[in-house]
Amino acid sequence: MSAAPLVCTVAEPLEDSLRRGVPLVWATGADAERRALLGWGEAARFTAHGAQRFTDLDAGFTTFLARTSRAVVSGGVTAPVAFVTTSFADDSATASVLIVPALLGVWQDGVLTVVANAPDTSAALPPVSAPAEFEELDLRPGTLTREGFRCAVAAAVQRLAVGDLEKVVLARDLEATASRPLDVSALLTRLQRANPQSYTFHVDGMVGSSPEMLAAVDGRHVRSQALAGSAPVSGDLTLDDVTATRLASSGKDHAEHAYAAASVAEKLATVAAVRRSDPHVIRLPRIMHLATDITGELREPASALAVAGVLHPSAAVCGTPTALAASVLAELEGFDRGRYAGPVGWLDASGAGEFAIALRCGQVEQHGTGIRLYAGGGIVAGSDPSEELAETARKFLPMYEALSPVDRP
Repeated sequence: MSAAPLVCTVAEPLEDSLRRGVPLVWATGADAERRALLGWGEAARFTAHGAQRFTDLDAGFTTFLARTSRAVVSGGVTAPVAFVTTSFADDSATASVLIVPALLGVWQDGVLTVVANAPDTSAALPPVSAPAEFEELDLRPGTLTREGFRCAVAAAVQRLAVGDLEKVVLARDLEATASRPLDVSALLTRLQRANPQSYTFHVDGMVGSSPEMLAAVDGRHVRSQALAGSAPVSGDLTLDDVTATRLASSGKDHAEHAYAAASVAEKLATVAAVRRSDPHVIRLPRIMHLATDITGELREPASALAVAGVLHPSAAVCGTPTALAASVLAELEGFDRGRYAGPVGWLDASGAGEFAIALRCGQVEQHGTGIRLYAGGGIVAGSDPSEELAETARKFLPMYEALSPVDRP
């Protein structure tokens, strides 16, 4: 396997690389651990709907790979690389999309290495643009008002008490608009800087910083991390230590988390030999979660996209039993989630890749001056509607703070 054709190497901060046009983005880490994959132009685009969308997108990429050679680029990634964002629901009207960019950028240690990601690439690396000024956004409820969300939670708790439903994850949406097109590059910069532990992404207008890795595949090795059960982070270390201790001993949160961890482990066990860690607390800038690390060895080769399709939807974003929870959340939410809570990430020509669950995110609307934001929470027996509303408010904050100079929505 040879090296990919080099286009250029540029020493620059990641913030400058993000301002070269509006790239496809996958970025994570801080300081020396900071790294990013970026894409410019389109060598190919595949779309899919329905229950077979993961298989269809994977097959489309396989067809594309059959027409081109494979080459190792910086960081061991094997070009071509594709960026993917998929819908949450099988019956969503929103298309799932796989994009093969014409140019692939690997940013690490202050250097952007750009290679041809497809044969006969004539695309040029865009220049660095000047940042736009941020403005206060007009923020209004989407399908569910605050009271509407409380009512939906109360209805879900009633369903939990009388039927086979064990957990359901309910979300609400907000519409944020501005007087001019949003500066997506600046949004990405602010998101990544504020949330270095998360996975900052931009694919086809779907943008966010997710803390939850659904499927990372490298050869036969696969890893996932289930997050469910949460508490606020105040920034006061003493107070947050107390909160973390309470979260670690909370029966309600452990019950919610157990469904999420079990759903990932059980689904992954259909294709891999699985190991699970004990639940532990991870802290993010605005919120802390119970987390379980799940790893395994695939019995047969499979791409990261294929594994993501096996694991989606987990109980962390849908509920359990899966089919019943999906029907209940669709009824109580009353809107098409689109790509919110669907897998988002990248895969390369070897099948390696990383897919997070699209959380702490929004979909930029077609005209570019608006973005629809999403946040949700797991509902189990004993859930309180006002507490669940407060949890969604905390989950909106990473996107809101990256979008607006105003402190709070």
